[in-house]
Amino acid sequence: MADVPGAYEVLESAVQAGTLKLLYTHVNIDELAEVPDLDRRSTLLLLLVSLSELVPTGATALDYSRLNFCRVSDESDDFEIMRSQSIKHTRDALIASTARFEQCALVTNEHRLAKRSRERGIEVLTSADLLAEFGFTLPVVPKPSAPTVPTTT
Repeated sequence: MADVPGAYEVLESAVQAGTLKLLYTHVNIDELAEVPDLDRRSTLLLLLVSLSELVPTGATALDYSRLNFCRVSDESDDFEIMRSQSIKHTRDALIASTARFEQCALVTNEHRLAKRSRERGIEVLTSADLLAEFGFTLPVVPKPSAPTVPTTT
């Protein structure tokens, strides 16, 4: 959204018209806060908070969840499955559990998270899918061709 001219405006228009509601959690903020480039980090955080509503995560995870910004859940089996039983996927599992709790689609371009979420019955959209819902098509970026390697016969 930040890198595609017109994408932000499409989503902003849909939010203002009441045809789209975007949600985010402290996990999204935590991840964006780790972006090393200060200007990019600021831009991404501003875009997130200007379009979205902060909600608590749909689960709680020790050392990841923030007090008053998470929900205690008794669906630990689902959470572990979405986490792929790997601590490195805890943030993704918190975001997916939030989509499940809020009964909304999860927007992600991350394939593992999308697969795990679909397996748990969560609707998943890519960024392109979400924008397409509002008539916006992402520009096609041609893939770079493989470099030519000289050969001898």
